[in-house]
Amino acid sequence: MKTRFLIASALAAVSILGTVGAAEAQSRNRVSVAQQGYQNEIAGRQNGHRQSMVINQRGERQYVTVIQDGARNGTTVAQNGRYNGAHVDQYGRNNDAVVGQRGYNNYSSNVQTGSRNIVGVSQIGRNNTAITNQYGNNNAAGVIQVGNGNSANVRQTGSGNVTLVIQGDH
Repeated sequence: MKTRFLIASALAAVSILGTVGAAEAQSRNRVSVAQQGYQNEIAGRQNGHRQSMVINQRGERQYVTVIQDGARNGTTVAQNGRYNGAHVDQYGRNNDAVVGQRGYNNYSSNVQTGSRNIVGVSQIGRNNTAITNQYGNNNAAGVIQVGNGNSANVRQTGSGNVTLVIQGDH
């Protein structure tokens, strides 16, 4: 009976320690995804602490949605192919978002709310569109669009605000 109790206690302790490790790993968030082919889609949401997300897609009909809530944020999206689409929401703290799209029918939408904010969008080729909203703190937005449709809509509200938009042909 005592042996069973000791084994059960040991297993319980191991499972609790494993849970603590998983929770700690979760608060450190990080995701890296690479997709290649046709109709690639990825959606990711991170809530807590040291977020970061890196997504690379190559192919056709690609779409990305990233939502991050609070702490160190991050996000890098690279899309190469036809019919690209990326949407990034970040809410609090050190923000940044980088979206690079090369190909046909580019579309990027970024929303950031509080703290250090920074966004960079690069779109090369075809119907380009970049919509960037930033609301509070140190802001900064850069949009580079080369070739074809071009269109940028940058809206910044409080604090440091800086915007650079470069558009042109190949």
